This record gives sequence, C-alpha cells and structure tokens, in this order.
Amino acid sequence: MQSSILNRCRNTLLHILFYTGTGVAVMICGCNSAPQTDDNFFNGISLKGWSATDTSYWSVKDNAITGQSSHEVSKNEFLWSDVEVSDFYLSVDVKLEPNSGNAGIQFRSAKADESGQAVGYQADVGKGVWGRLYHEHDRTYLDWPDAGEAAVHPGEWNHYEILASGDRIWTAINGVLSVAVEDLFGEKKGKIAVQIHSGPPMTVQYRFNKLVHHPKIELAGLNEKQLLEALRTPLNPPKGKALGKPKLSLQNNDVVVFTGGANMAGFQKTGYLETLLEAASPVEKLHFRNMSWEGDVAAEQYRETGFGGWESNLDSVHCNILFVQFGQMESLQGEDSLAGFIYDYKRLLDSAGKDDRKIIVVSPIPFDTAALKLSGEQTGNIPIARAPVDKYAAAIKNMAAEEGYAYIDLFRQMKAYGLNGHYTTDGIHLNAEAQRMVAALMMKELNLPSEYKDSYEPLRKQVLEMNSLWFQYWRAGNWAFIYGTELIQPFSRDWKDRNHRILPEERTALESYLQKAEDHVQEERAKLQ
Repeated sequence: MQSSILNRCRNTLLHILFYTGTGVAVMICGCNSAPQTDDNFFNGISLKGWSATDTSYWSVKDNAITGQSSHEVSKNEFLWSDVEVSDFYLSVDVKLEPNSGNAGIQFRSAKADESGQAVGYQADVGKGVWGRLYHEHDRTYLDWPDAGEAAVHPGEWNHYEILASGDRIWTAINGVLSVAVEDLFGEKKGKIAVQIHSGPPMTVQYRFNKLVHHPKIELAGLNEKQLLEALRTPLNPPKGKALGKPKLSLQNNDVVVFTGGANMAGFQKTGYLETLLEAASPVEKLHFRNMSWEGDVAAEQYRETGFGGWESNLDSVHCNILFVQFGQMESLQGEDSLAGFIYDYKRLLDSAGKDDRKIIVVSPIPFDTAALKLSGEQTGNIPIARAPVDKYAAAIKNMAAEEGYAYIDLFRQMKAYGLNGHYTTDGIHLNAEAQRMVAALMMKELNLPSEYKDSYEPLRKQVLEMNSLWFQYWRAGNWAFIYGTELIQPFSRDWKDRNHRILPEERTALESYLQKAEDHVQEERAKLQ
C-alpha cells in the first residue's frame, strides 16, 4: 500500500521554491493525492475537445460518442481526446452492435502517424475480447482473462471501468474485475481515444460517466489490498526486455527431464522446446530426457513390473531440472475433485524433491473446444467444454507459490494466443504448429530468449534424432520382455544359453548411439554461437 501511495505522489508532486536568508534555494515537495474529477473531458452534447482524421465516422447521439460505419472499414479509426491522463479512473457505458464487431478504449496512448493510428494501451471491446488489455500497434496481448467476457450482456449497455495507477492497471465489466496487471515497461501517461476497428459495418457507443485523475485505488467492490493481490505480469514485455531474472539457469551437463501426460510427451516429437533451450544455453552440454507418458496423471503413473517408479526413473538419469505438467485431464473430474488432485500433486512433487533438483511446474493448457467443430448445445454437452481447467490451473499456481516451485503460467498464455485458430488436433492434443508456439511461450515465461529462428532447424533435426533414440531406449517396444511380465519367454533369451538375456543387452547398446546423438546436438549448437 505504501508503494502505491508513493506512485501516486510521484506524479503529483508540488515543487515550491523559496529562498532562505542566506540565499539558498530550498525545494519542498508535497503530495497532492486528492482525486480530481475532470469536468472538461466530454460535455455529452458535442465532440468539443475531440478530434479524428476522418470525422465522418463520429457523432454524439443520446449523450454518447457514437462510432458508426455503414461499409467495410479498411483501417482502424480513432477519435482522440485532448485530455492527457496518467493515474486515472474512467467510468463509461459501452454498447456494441453487432457484438461480433470490435472496438476499444485507448488510454495512455499517442498517435503513431498522421493517419491517427494509436500506440498504447487498449481496453478491448467485442466478442472474445471484452474486458481484456491489448497494446495497440506494438506488444499485442498484455492481459487476457475470461472474467470480463463472461459478465457482458451482448447488444446491451455494458458498464466498463478502467483504473490505472503507476505500473498497475485494472479493468472491470459490469462490476466484475477483469484485467489486473503490473506492467513495468508500459506508458505512464498519454491521451484517451476511442476506436472503430477495421472490418464489417458496426456501431459502437461510448457514454462517458466520469474521469477522475489521481483516484482512490478501489474497483469492482475490491479495496487496494485485494486489487494488489490480484495483479499479474503482462503476457508480452517489449522486445529486448524481460519481466525479471531468468527462472532457469542452465549449467554444464544439466539433465533436464520433462514429465506429464500426452502434451508434454508430444514435445519430443517436434523438438522445439529442447531446441530453444539449447540455443539459449551458454553451457557446453545439456542432456534432455522426456519421461512423460500419455496416460499419466498426478495420482498415478502406471509402469510395468520391473520398470521402476516415477521417483526411481528420475534418479536413474540423475535429473537435476524437472518440468512437470498435470491438471488438464484431471479437470474432467470436476471441481469436487480439485482438492484431492492438489493433494496428489503435492505428494508427487514431494517425492521428486531433492536439494540439487529444480522443479518447474507447468500449468495445464485450456481445452480447445472450437477444434471439435460443434455448435450450440452440442458443445455444452461434451466433458471438455464443462471441465473447470481454469480452476485447476489457478489452484496449481497457488500450490507452486506455497511450495516454492518455479511456475510457468501456460494456461494464461494460451488463452490469449490460442484465439488465433485451432491449436489442437482434437480439443486436447497440441498440433505441431502449437507445439512450436507453446515452446516459445514457455521460454518467455522462463524469461529466456523465445524467438525460434530458421537457423535453428539443423539443430532441431539433431534434437529429434536424440529424442528418438532416447524414446527407443527408455520406452522400448519390447519393454515387457525387458522389465515386465514376459521375462520368462524364450524370445527374450539366448537359445543356446537360457540364462543369457539378449534384449537387455540390445537396449544397453543404444546408450552409445544416444551419446553420439548428444554430441551431434552439441556440434550444431556450437555453430550458432
């Protein structure tokens, strides 16, 4: 709370100079944090104090600024206020017809060019984006929660609130908190503008109720403490910036193990995550071991007799960096099973915990119901549409914080970036393109370089060869003859010496090939330096 007061004071310092009897100038700084309502922002009857490159789209109707297009709009159109804001509270009622249109409220923004295009924050308006925070003309998605969208009344007036104080921004729709983000790199002041997005004909009305400078920190029935607790980091920092120190520091000969269900297992088939980690690593050599299994859940990881359990498998490869992802499939059991899931997850991670092992918990991804191409009641009746995976992701995040594990909020990232199209093959399993996108998002969450470059392809080719050999070694097709129920079968033994087991030796022979594959990966990575 103290820091927020200082932030407000920072922007409202009164500098008073006076001279002492010795002629020394003294500056006294006072803080004027009293809220100030702006009576000149919008008069309700005209566009006085507002300007646009093309005014034909804009008028005032029923005491509301109205943006209307009767034809296809080729580019975004903005109406700019003369008023500059820094710390402020804005209350506005918004009506969009049809709801499939797109519009927004720019704030702390500036004109990008003579055409009046905007650079800066946008409180989004429209189906699929209501209540979310976008950065126009630069960083794109910043905070992409579902809460505001769920509170919208399509085709009706919706009460929109924006609160900005220092690095912190909140929005609310119809009294429901939506955006809550702390953006260290964002604009701290700028103009307000309203938008008609390019596209089909539409009408959007903005009925401004109040603009307050230096407001109290309260919104949607929440006090300052509650609002601060809700803050998240932005999805996208500016290029070349990181949201903090890297969550993962790689050392020479680190053994990085991936565990989880089908989607984590799928990484070894595309190799994008391993390639990005290799490219970002300053060390000489890394070892990647994907120990995910398609049927694994937090409560149980079934293995054939003799194969070894989860913990012993990790120890056998000397794992010291462990990525773990569970929760998506477990969410199909509903909210009533959430507490039991978290109990099982904690117990599983406790069993893997060692002083020299860093554990990185990866959130589940959202289900992709759009990929099923169902409609209406069909969509609502399928389990993945009803599964509270968002609740599971939130509980996992809290667990990771309480237990001191690094956390990758992939769920939040995917809610934003998955909107561009179907990202699964069947609503559950990531497609190849999404594997690449998710790998980049995970790197971004780790505060490591996330851009996948074409020059990485030779490296990825070697990574895939390494992954294939590891899969053959660890999950051999004839594994039951090596570990499990078929040990006594003649096929698994030398026909001349029944005590001599051939198949385990064949598996062991793969170790030298795996070592060579890792050497080839190292050689390709060295070419990138």
